Amino acid sequence: MLLGIYDNPDATLNVTRSLKEKGYDVHDVYTPFAVHNLDRVLGVKRTRLSIAAFIFSMIGISTAITLIAYTGYFDWPINIGGKPYLHIPTYIPVTYELGILFTAFGMVACFFLVNRMFMGKNPDIMDIRVTDDRFVIAVNIHEGKTDLNDLSAIFKNGGALEVRERIVEP
Repeated sequence: MLLGIYDNPDATLNVTRSLKEKGYDVHDVYTPFAVHNLDRVLGVKRTRLSIAAFIFSMIGISTAITLIAYTGYFDWPINIGGKPYLHIPTYIPVTYELGILFTAFGMVACFFLVNRMFMGKNPDIMDIRVTDDRFVIAVNIHEGKTDLNDLSAIFKNGGALEVRERIVEP
């Protein structure tokens, strides 16, 4: 894998665009913050996490309504001032809070599962400076198909601070 390291998000975006146009296999671009339009240039599909968030919130809302209805009508019915046992407006605060709680915990779990972040896994960071102020473009090298001189020239002409090769273990 060949890495081009930059200090400018615009240069990173422009070089990534030119690499994709020339047909290079861009593995990924690592940035310290979100770079607008980078996902479009890389061809990243729209995330489906919103669907997961909706499902988790519906589970939370269903749990809240079931818990309130069971407690108020079957398990511990208390008649307070002639109010009905199943009075919907009294459900709103607890339903809202449990919906938010289930969504938050579910999304954290999804984040860890989707990104394969679990206990004992060593992080695979292309360059430690990417967590601070550098942008890294990682391009897959295919034996016999990738012209390393041309690729290095594209990186250097685009303003790369450093170009280096890294062996990535599968």
